[in-house]
Amino acid sequence: MSSTPVAALELEGITKSFPGVHALRGVSLTLRAGTVHAICGENGAGKSTLIKIATGAQHADGGVIRIGGEVVDRPNRRQVQARGVRAIFQERQVAPDLSVTENVLLDRLPTRFGRVDWRRARQAAQARLDELEIDIDINAPVRSLSVAQLQMMEIARAVSFDARLIVMDEPTASLSRHELDPLFSVINRLRSAGVAILFISHHLEEVFAVADDVTVMRDGAVVAQGPASEFTTDSVVQAMFGRSVDAERVARHDAEVAAVPRIELRGVSSGRLDNVSVSVAAGEIVAVTGGVGAGVSELAQIAAGGAIPALGAVYVADSSDVMRKVRGRRHALSLGVAFLPADRKRQGLLLDKSVADNIVLGRQANGRSLVFSPMQARTAAASLVPLANVRTANTDVIVGSLSGGNQQKVMIGRWMGVDSRVMVFDEPTAGIDIASKFDIYAELRRLADAGVAVLICSTDFQEVGQVADRVLVMRSGRVVGEVRGELATEHQLLEMEMAQ
Repeated sequence: MSSTPVAALELEGITKSFPGVHALRGVSLTLRAGTVHAICGENGAGKSTLIKIATGAQHADGGVIRIGGEVVDRPNRRQVQARGVRAIFQERQVAPDLSVTENVLLDRLPTRFGRVDWRRARQAAQARLDELEIDIDINAPVRSLSVAQLQMMEIARAVSFDARLIVMDEPTASLSRHELDPLFSVINRLRSAGVAILFISHHLEEVFAVADDVTVMRDGAVVAQGPASEFTTDSVVQAMFGRSVDAERVARHDAEVAAVPRIELRGVSSGRLDNVSVSVAAGEIVAVTGGVGAGVSELAQIAAGGAIPALGAVYVADSSDVMRKVRGRRHALSLGVAFLPADRKRQGLLLDKSVADNIVLGRQANGRSLVFSPMQARTAAASLVPLANVRTANTDVIVGSLSGGNQQKVMIGRWMGVDSRVMVFDEPTAGIDIASKFDIYAELRRLADAGVAVLICSTDFQEVGQVADRVLVMRSGRVVGEVRGELATEHQLLEMEMAQ
């Protein structure tokens, strides 16, 4: 007589409310040992809250949690970790000044006679990396690792603690296309070893590449659930939003673009960048793309005046169309250059402040109005919020409570309020769900149609072809190809990046 295997994790009827918000509405989910279970949903669907409850970071208001078949009442992180549950979040949990060995083992470094036994420690760390076929120098300082290596190291650390269940929250968000296969290989080895994996990703092609089961959430509730083989991309999207999503390319309304550049990077060399030249005209959207480490993010920083290149220069047309050499970020601001950083939570927004406080920051940074009374901030925000298509009950809502897509729109609205003539975006839709991405694309096109020069710096090959008029491809700090936006398929861009 066969018995049903004990599930690694069971969530039954989980509820959670915050002031004015029902975050989870009776969510149930079963994660089987040796399987990958993907959770899909738009920003604000309740995925993050569910993960925090499953890992003991938050308490549920109601429902039952079973780990390994055992009911755990109001678990905390220590209790959950003691039962073999580990989490790898988007925000890195590392000690950058310590070595790979120290980070993999952390507080479990082997000792001898009251001191760390470094020989055994290095052997243990190397054995763990070898078991997962991860090639990283165990003696290297963690701050020297690439984003992909950091991801792998965190997985090795979770497994070194005898993890039975690993939660992976957007594990591919900072990885290039070339770095996905090694991650998927590690996931497959963990699954074969009986480890259960809870996988959260906005990229549905990744979900179907690794998942055995899928749970789709919307407005804090489960709206679809079952084996991955029973879903298609269209059916998941339909369940996520309750409607189909128009994934058509956002095309330019006017076929003509001004021939005179609004912003130019001329022979820029700095850090990873090697003699890079890019120009964007008024009304044009130009995207620069490439793998992580190609120099795409560095280019965004320099274009916005956040860094001065060692060689070459950035020029921006002033209100009289005279090209001015950018001397720094404040000078770039005075020339009408807005910058939206990739890490909006840490570098772009005041998460504990209201929508009104955040959206008027552009005027303050521009020097037009250094001080706003609460009433003035609300009045200014009231005109900017609809312009940027921010979906919020009112401008007093705390910006940290908004979805990722609406947070990004707040940042766009901030610079619309100072009539920015150039907008530089670094990873404009990172961590944003599918529907919100296309809302952002439409916003970018509206900006360009209004005469703004838009420069997008993105490592997402699928993204850039959806909205750009021209796409430049980078590899190892150099521009290696250019293609018209309507021809910029993911396959075409990969071929250009890999061409010798």
